[in-house]
Amino acid sequence: MDFSTLEALKPMLISIQTLILFVLFICLVLWAYSKRRKNTFDDLANSIFDEEEQAAGQYQGTDPDRAGAIKK
Repeated sequence: MDFSTLEALKPMLISIQTLILFVLFICLVLWAYSKRRKNTFDDLANSIFDEEEQAAGQYQGTDPDRAGAIKK
């Protein structure tokens, strides 16, 4: 193949690449919004609240001041 043949194929290769990336994007969106993934994403979204409850239990009613020292 010479250089002119590659230049002629360039638009077609770019089109194929765009089509493949678009199909991959659609597959990713369908995977992310599938019903099987909903429970996992809900658990991950609520995990931040579980960590706050665990951290709140460590101080047992005492409040840290701005410097981090625990006030009684």
